[in-house]
Amino acid sequence: MRAFVFALALVSGAVLASASPVAAQRSVDVNRMRPALDPDGFLGIQGTATPGHGRWNLGLWLDYAKQPLRFTTIDRGEIDAIRHRFVADLQAQVGLGTRFALALDLPVLLHQSSDASAFTDGLAPPASQALGDLRVTARARIYGRGASPMRRRNEGPGVAILGTLTLPTGDEAAFMGESGVTSDIQLIGDFHVFGLGAGLMLGWRHRFDDRFVGATLFRDQLLFGLGVKVPVPWVEGLGVTIETRGEVDARRPFGGDGRTAVEGDLGFTYRVGDLNLIALVGTGFTDGVGTPSIRATAGLHWVPRARDLDVDGIPDDVDECPHLPEDLDGFQDDDGCLDPDNDNDFIPDVDDRCPNEAAEEGRDLDEDGCTDPA
Repeated sequence: MRAFVFALALVSGAVLASASPVAAQRSVDVNRMRPALDPDGFLGIQGTATPGHGRWNLGLWLDYAKQPLRFTTIDRGEIDAIRHRFVADLQAQVGLGTRFALALDLPVLLHQSSDASAFTDGLAPPASQALGDLRVTARARIYGRGASPMRRRNEGPGVAILGTLTLPTGDEAAFMGESGVTSDIQLIGDFHVFGLGAGLMLGWRHRFDDRFVGATLFRDQLLFGLGVKVPVPWVEGLGVTIETRGEVDARRPFGGDGRTAVEGDLGFTYRVGDLNLIALVGTGFTDGVGTPSIRATAGLHWVPRARDLDVDGIPDDVDECPHLPEDLDGFQDDDGCLDPDNDNDFIPDVDDRCPNEAAEEGRDLDEDGCTDPA
């Protein structure tokens, strides 16, 4: 809690410091990939489930973007201002209560190659290595089941509100920061069942000052995203995710200019114990600032958890039916599978007066599951 208060104090100071307009030509972070904070999310869309009180996870993402920034000139046509860019994201998240979570995400520019002739603002060419703006994210699940100590993922529907503040720790000249605070507010809805999942995100990004990339003005933006994940049944722990995300100008959402950034990604996830591995490839559907022609990303989540997906007290590694809870009735309770008719007499146990002993053939006229007396 002290750390959270300290972060809010930093944000307040940063807001005051950013009150004066910035007239530079490089004042927008062109990163369009903000990775999900945990495996309950999708690729760049966060899920609604929270870790649970005191439970934490760490993340590391490596993202490659080809041609994320292009300028169009009269004499030379289109120029790749940034040809190649490699960015790492370092993440940490902790649960607060059963419905809240707080997370930090620090982007780090590992390398980028640029065309110095594309920049006529009098500044040096963009740096090859730099820090990005630190993102502080708080999430509250307002609908759906709260986190359970043994539940690895919340099944069923969920709705969450997510808020993010970016602190001006990034290098503006390297297109890794905005030299001021931005804030995001997102409404997220998702639904998970038997490993299948679908999620929808709608959001608003607020800039306290207008920003520029070249002559393109950036101000408040609308955010949207849609993700679907499907398990691969013949490979335990493997899943496929398809996602599309976008950002458009809030005042001209259908303007179709450099402020419109929409891309789609195809990802694969694989869970091994406490580790969740992610790999994705994608491409931009528009020519907006930060939209790459090719994106390739690899991620790793370390999520130390007790793994009992159906919360029946039988760990997933020995549970033969990890998605369905065992009916603890004294009959084959060690396999983790529901046994609705123990004696296989076609009378459900809930209606069977003799659930563990089948009635003799032809001697159960009242169909109560027991052999009628002679």
